[in-house]
Amino acid sequence: MSDFHNTSILITGGAGTFGSEMARQLLEKNPQRVIIFSRNEQAQVMMREKFKDDRLKFIIGDIRDARAIREACEGVNYVFHFSALKHVVICENQPREAILTNVTGSQNVIDACIQNNVDVCVNISSDKSCYATCFYGKTKAIAEGLFTEANNITTHTDFFTFRSGNLFGSSGSVVPIWINQIKQRNYICVTGEKMRRFFITPEDAVKAIFKAMDISDRGEIFVPKMDCFYISDLAKVLVEKYGNEKTEIKSIPPFPYERINEWLLTPEESKRCVNHKNFYIIYPLIDIKTTNYPLEKFRMKNGLTMNDAPESCVDKLKKLVEKAGY
Repeated sequence: MSDFHNTSILITGGAGTFGSEMARQLLEKNPQRVIIFSRNEQAQVMMREKFKDDRLKFIIGDIRDARAIREACEGVNYVFHFSALKHVVICENQPREAILTNVTGSQNVIDACIQNNVDVCVNISSDKSCYATCFYGKTKAIAEGLFTEANNITTHTDFFTFRSGNLFGSSGSVVPIWINQIKQRNYICVTGEKMRRFFITPEDAVKAIFKAMDISDRGEIFVPKMDCFYISDLAKVLVEKYGNEKTEIKSIPPFPYERINEWLLTPEESKRCVNHKNFYIIYPLIDIKTTNYPLEKFRMKNGLTMNDAPESCVDKLKKLVEKAGY
C-alpha cells in the first residue's frame, strides 16, 4: 500500500461524495495534512463539522483558476483530481462550461503538479469517456489523454488515470434522486428496461485507487472490475426498500445521448490492455519516457462492453444498496 504517513495530500473536488470518502480513508493512514480544494462552501462547512480533524485543511477555489490550484499544490506530495462537471444534461446544454472545468481545469491541475514537483497525481475519469457519445464523456476522454501525455513533460511527477463506473449513491446520482421521488411523489422515472450500468461504491473505488497506485508505472488507465446491473432492477430494489404497494415505476424514453450499454474499454484499447486481477490496465498509445510496459502479458482480444460483463443478481444489488448506506 502507498505510504501516506506524514505526507501532504490535495483532493480537488474533495467535498463531494467521492472526495469525502477519499479523505476519510487517507486520514486513517496518518498523513500530515489533507487539503480539500473545491468551490462548494456549504459542502466544506458540513465536511469540517462531520470530520472534526485538524489535519483537514479547506481551500475555496476553482481548478479553472490556474493560480489558485498552483498555490494550493505548494508542498504537496499527492494529488487526487476528482473535480469535474459530471451531470450529463448540464454538460450537453453548456458545453463551454464543461470544457473550462473538465479540460482546461484538468490541464491547470497538471501544470500545478509539475510546477510544484508533486510525486503522484491521479486523474479520476468515467466509463462514459469510452466511445463517448455525450459531451461529458468527450471532455473526460480528452482529460485522460492530457494526463497520459503529462508524463512526457516531466519525469518527476507520475500521472495516471482511474476510469470509474457509476459511483453508487453519490450526490446527484440516480439513487438519491429516485429516493427523493419516491418520498415526494411516490413514483420514479426509469429510462429503458434493458439499460445496464457498472456500479462501484465510493469505499471500494478509493481502495481500488490505492491498489492502482502500488502497481502503476506511469500513464496507464486503470479500469476496476465492477458489477453491472439493470437499472430497472435497481428501481425495483429501491421501491421495495423505500416505497409501498402504490409506488409506481414509470418508463420514459432514454435521452438521445444515453446508450443502453456502457463500455469499459474499446477494441482498440484492448490491444494495449492487460487483464490484471483487480483491473483492466490500458497502456498508453504514445511512448512514455523512461517507461516500458508489459504489453505481452494477459493481452485482451476484444473491447469489453456491458454485454460481455457478467450480470449480477438482485440479491447482490440489495447488498450493494446496504453497503452504500441506504
